[in-house]
Amino acid sequence: MNNADNLNQKVIRFFEPFFEKSIHGIEFSYGCNTKAKEIWKSSGFVDEIPQGIWTAYHQLPISIAHLFIASNCTDTLCFAHFFPQYVEKKAGVAFSSFGYLPNKENFRELICKFPNAKIHLIFENSLLGRIFDCKIALLKHGIDSKISINGNFIQIEFHGQTLELPIERFSLNYFEVISSKRFPIRTYKPAKGFLNFHKLFTAI
Repeated sequence: MNNADNLNQKVIRFFEPFFEKSIHGIEFSYGCNTKAKEIWKSSGFVDEIPQGIWTAYHQLPISIAHLFIASNCTDTLCFAHFFPQYVEKKAGVAFSSFGYLPNKENFRELICKFPNAKIHLIFENSLLGRIFDCKIALLKHGIDSKISINGNFIQIEFHGQTLELPIERFSLNYFEVISSKRFPIRTYKPAKGFLNFHKLFTAI
């Protein structure tokens, strides 16, 4: 089973200033508003945190052209392992995690910090991950929404309207088709059968 020691060296070089190695594993600090740390343990297990903001970038925020957002740092590093082209030159790219319970305040803080960045989402390959995709896409356009599960349907309330989409077809792309909205956001999911990029990485 792969662990952090097996990451592509380009990934290590990019992210090394933004984590600490300890006897527990690799630790990620989520800013001054929380003392909690995400820990990618040597055993492969990940201690996640619910909320906060962790960022990794090497240029002025205003010059960042691409912002990748995930729910945990470990998944971010594993994603970069499979897409090393995004970290090769360290230019114009930033990565962020804001926990497994993202909120609009943290997302808006990121948008203000990186005003010129295109958004890329690295949420897990699950119903919850697809809900996060839609929630963030709407927030990027300044639209508050309420998303809930109603039987076999996902119910999305926004701008005074309500849409019900079948769970088996639900995705950001399908939501765009049904709502006639277009979001300049790219989403990434691991190969079919894997929940997230961390699971994919540890399996190879």
